[in-house]
Amino acid sequence: MKSLIYLIISIVISITLTSAVQKTSESTKSITLQAIGNNVGSVSLKQSADIISSRLKLFGLNSVEVNVSAEKGQVVILLPEKTDITAIEGLVTSKGELAFYETYTHNEIIDLLKPDNQLFNLLNSDKVKNASDPRVGCTNSENKKKTDEYLRSGVHVNNCKLFWGIESEKSGFCLFALKTNLEGNPLIVRSDVESVKIATGKDPQDQKIQIKLKPAAVSIFANATKNNLKKSIAIVIDDKVYSYPVVQNVIEGGEIEVTGSFSEKEVNYFPALFNSEKLTVSFKILK
Repeated sequence: MKSLIYLIISIVISITLTSAVQKTSESTKSITLQAIGNNVGSVSLKQSADIISSRLKLFGLNSVEVNVSAEKGQVVILLPEKTDITAIEGLVTSKGELAFYETYTHNEIIDLLKPDNQLFNLLNSDKVKNASDPRVGCTNSENKKKTDEYLRSGVHVNNCKLFWGIESEKSGFCLFALKTNLEGNPLIVRSDVESVKIATGKDPQDQKIQIKLKPAAVSIFANATKNNLKKSIAIVIDDKVYSYPVVQNVIEGGEIEVTGSFSEKEVNYFPALFNSEKLTVSFKILK
């Protein structure tokens, strides 16, 4: 009789554990990241996995598991089922390079590209209404490929970098003209930044990205804002323009406030990305 009771208890425990495993499986989903490049070792993958885990937790995802498959060169992330993958793609694949660039106005861009106006033929400048706008022009995804081919053909403009912005529903893809110094470098880089955080005003919708610079970069940025009043300074992440706020006044204390209608994704995204380390390995998401 005791044996029968023990058998029944064992079956109940087995069913309970099986149900728990199935429930856990059903309540999570996974992302597989494939390392790009040769000779990506297990140490680099483990470091990357730790950085990705830190970013996701800073983003607000605490129930996350990040595992390494060294033989495949992969990192596998287990997430809560309801997680919006599109909201975190950048956190798990972006290296996290940050730079600030002074920009050329649209009128200056016209002068810069006078010898060769092919870019203006490829891009639509109708949406660039403001003379101080740093955009060369905008286009759709199909024409963007043609523009990229043209840019790869050897287009070079002194003290200028041409970077795309993030896709917009209204404008599509826009190309920006950014100023560089004589060495081809931006105004400020990630190592000049001390911290990035979000500040909320009395209205919960009134949110600002606050960027605090290290002491050595304070005077550099102050001079740049003095020379660029009513012009844009572009915020670039991994060679893509994410924002180009207009300078309203001279910023002398090294504390930058970027205002705008930020989505919940953006509010959590920037601090999570820049208060963690840069990724040393490049990844793509396996579909």
